[in-house]
Amino acid sequence: MKLKETAQNLAYNDIFDSVSGSLENFTGKLQGIGLVTIVTCLAIIGFMFMFGEGPSRTAKKWLFYVIAGAFLLFGAATLGSTIKDTAGF
Repeated sequence: MKLKETAQNLAYNDIFDSVSGSLENFTGKLQGIGLVTIVTCLAIIGFMFMFGEGPSRTAKKWLFYVIAGAFLLFGAATLGSTIKDTAGF
């Protein structure tokens, strides 16, 4: 009976550890892709500022969206890891 309970607890813990590890891996990859995308967008925005008044207005809008997206992307991962550490998962 004791062996069966131990096997069930082990399987239960392995599932949550596996899910937790997978989510951390996934968010890490998303942050890597997001960082490359953010840098690329900022370079494009820099070129748009150089090419006159029309593209400059568009670049100002893009700049806000890129910064907001960066905060959301990196903030979500930080919030998730904080909740995980606080809850003890």
